[in-house]
Order: sequence, then C-alpha cells, then structure tokens
Amino acid sequence: MKIVNYMNFVRLYDPRPMDDALSRQRHFTTTKAEVELAKECGIKSTFLLQYDALIDESYIELFRREKDDDMELGLWLEIVRPLTDKVGLPWRGDPNTAWDWHVIPGFSMAYTVEERKMLVDEAMGAFHKIYGFYPKTVASWLLDTVTVAYLKEKYDVAAVAICRDQTNTDAYTLVGGYFNQAYYPSKYNVFTPAQNAENAIDVPVFRLLGPDPIHNYDSTKYHVNVQAGSCCTLEPVWYTGKTPEVVDWFFETFYQNEDMGFSYSQIGQENSFGQYDDLITPLRMQIEKLKAYQNVQFMTMEEAGRWFKETYHETPVTSVVALSDWNSDKIQSVYYDCKNYMANLFRFGEKVFIRCMYRFDETVPEHYLDTPCTTWDATYENLPLVDTLLWEDDDGILIDDNGAEFDVKREDDEKLTVFWNNCEVTFSPDGVCIKGATPTWNLAGNKAGVRVDGNKILYSYNGNAYAMTVTEGSVKQDGETVTFTGNRIFLEV
Repeated sequence: MKIVNYMNFVRLYDPRPMDDALSRQRHFTTTKAEVELAKECGIKSTFLLQYDALIDESYIELFRREKDDDMELGLWLEIVRPLTDKVGLPWRGDPNTAWDWHVIPGFSMAYTVEERKMLVDEAMGAFHKIYGFYPKTVASWLLDTVTVAYLKEKYDVAAVAICRDQTNTDAYTLVGGYFNQAYYPSKYNVFTPAQNAENAIDVPVFRLLGPDPIHNYDSTKYHVNVQAGSCCTLEPVWYTGKTPEVVDWFFETFYQNEDMGFSYSQIGQENSFGQYDDLITPLRMQIEKLKAYQNVQFMTMEEAGRWFKETYHETPVTSVVALSDWNSDKIQSVYYDCKNYMANLFRFGEKVFIRCMYRFDETVPEHYLDTPCTTWDATYENLPLVDTLLWEDDDGILIDDNGAEFDVKREDDEKLTVFWNNCEVTFSPDGVCIKGATPTWNLAGNKAGVRVDGNKILYSYNGNAYAMTVTEGSVKQDGETVTFTGNRIFLEV
C-alpha cells in the first residue's frame, strides 16, 4: 500500500510575528487556503487543531462549514496557555504570549502523569463539545508514552504522529527511531517499537514531514547546497519541498523504489509558516505530482491508522530506498526498519558503510515516563549500535572502500538485500548478513562504551548493557579498530 496524508497543523497563537492580531489573521488565511486547496484538488485531508484554534470562533465556523466526508478533524496536542488556564495549571512559558515552543511548557512530557491526563481530557472534551465527536487522530512534534497510552485507552484514537528524527532542532532531539512509516510503540517508550504484544500500545505511531533518507540524518557532510536554515523534508516552506525536481526525487524514492509493501509520506505545513511564505503554490505542485501516481492513495490520518491496524498485528518490516540523490551523483541510501532495530546502509563516493544502526528494546523506559521533563529541551532515543552523526568516526562499519553503485532486491516480506560488485548486505529481523567483504570499524569517540569480547560486541549506554553477537564469521579488536572476517558475517541484533 502506498499512502499519502495531506495533513496540516492549525495554531491560533504564535509569538514570533511583531503584530499578534495580524499574525492571527494570516494564520487563519493560510488554513482557509489549505482547506480550499484540498477541495480544489479533490483529495482527502486531515486538519489538526491546537487547543487555542479549536475553541476560536473563526476556526469553529470555518470547519463546521467546510467539514465533509473527505475531511478529518483531529487534535494537535501542543500545550498553550488557554489550555493550562482552563485546567488550573500555571503557565510556565513566556509570560507575554500564550504559546511557547520550548518543551516547558509546550509539550506533554513537561507535566506530571496526572497533569497530562487533565490536559488531554480538557482538549478532547472541548473538541467533543464543539464537533459532537472525539478526534481519532492526535499528533504533536513530541508526545510521551503515558499520554499516548491514555489517548488509546480512554478515547480509542486510531492514529498518532510525531516528528521525524532530528538532532538539536527546535527544543527536541529524536534519534535512532523507526525511520518513516509507522510502528506499534512500547508502553514504556513511545519512540521504541514494541517487540511483543503485551508490551505494546495498540495504536500506530506515524512519522511526520517526509524526511530525506540521505540528508535528514546529516545535512553537512554530503555537499548539500540549500538555503540557510532549511530542513531536508517535504515541507513546502523549505527548498527541498518547493523545488519540483527535488519533489520528483522524493516521490520516486518513497513510491517507486522498494518499500517492503508499505510506503508513506505526509505533506502539509503548520499554518504559522504561512505568514512568511507562500505555502499553497508548492503544496499544489506536490499534490498534482502525487495524483499522477495511479497507485498512491490520499487517505485521512484516521483511515491510514485503521488500514495499518487491519493489515499488521505487529510492527512491520519497511524500507526507504534512495538509489540516487537530488544533490549529488555519489550517494545512495537504504533504510531498513523492523520491530527489533533500524539500520541505514550508505554509499558515499566509493565507500559503502553502515551509517547508523539502533537497537529497539521495549523494556527500556523513556526519560520522562514517570517524572516530568525539567529542562527546556527533551531527548527521545533508542540504543545505539553504530552512529556516524553523534560519534566521531565518519565511516561507521566500513564494508567496502572501493564500492560501486548498488541495487536493492526484496527477498520476501522481511528480507531486503543490497548488492554491488561481489558484495551483499541482507537485512532481516534477526540482524544483518554481510557477504564478500572484510568490514572494519573505527571505535574512536563512540559514546556507548563499545568493546569486543569473544564473538560479542558489548555496549553500555545510559545505564543499559546490551550486545550485538557475531554468529557467523569472526570479529576481533585491536585498540580502537574492529575487524570482521569470514565468507559470511552475520550480526545478530
């Protein structure tokens, strides 16, 4: 199934413009134009309302008038002052505004468990009072596990969505997550896919913004030449989302290359960006390009969530395959995700290497499971196995330093093979199999205490001890250099 969500985020307040009244009018004008665009193009849409916009009469009138069977209304769960005032909590943000982009006060993990539930109940109750039903989609750049579990248990939401992976952007870092499609989260950590049903929250979590599988991870090493401050996503305010040939590359990557049976992207924008940029022209361009794909379906977020649950009883294996790059002819990237781990195989010039790999452990709790976040920013992460962004080494597990362009083949519903020259890398839920190469790995500057003990690679990160086992082939360590040998090397995750 190939799915796209046209999903826009609706705020009333945003303190960044100088004139608050003017900014509110521009926000409304942007949202109205996004609604009109969906009608003009005849596509299904989802609009997620922040509490301040939810209770505003202009937006109530707009959506009561325009809502039809092709439009879903959901909740955008950033915490704003009207919401904290309503439930009797102090506003800990900028006293001069009702919206603050920092984690304290703007996101659920900044509150106690009981406060999170109070905030959810008020937002959901207000929604029901206005529209006569509870929303089935709830999203935010960040949501904590307790909040997601409560939304599912009490309100039976069909879909949840959070931000793409990013590091030190805005007030939050998300690193080592399930890359793009959707997964069932652990009841201990919303950022971690559950390995077993008893530890899963029974609602899919989707990833937002259509991340670039090459440059989203690291936009500084690979010759990116975009506007200062741009993000490498499908967002129409950025260079990559407004440039037609780059958008063509995105949609080819998401919808024409190997996807293990499920591919997904979200297009749209928060309305507050409309005060700076023309969002509608690039959004129309993206929609027209997507409509030309006969096998890509526009769905509401609720429909996508229900399809996911009907299709998958546990987190599926997915891939995102970029066999070319919009910015360079030297780069290829393959993301593989399953319930046990994520990995990214990368070709840059003549080097082929595992750029990053993270283990998923459903029992490792998020940092804010029982206690509130006490800092202005927040971090969600999984257990690092390889990371060339946050560690010092640029080559990760270097498989070939004289590599050629590679091809990708789906072996079955769970296995994906990447091959070039006489080399192969096969990903499966159990781990990674490497053939025809003698990989090496420089451990300098790693942040997970990596060391080799017999056939095991041992890790210690944030108080968690874990291992990757070499079940075929052999591994040895000489100082900070690790070498793998054998006709077939299997790294069991």
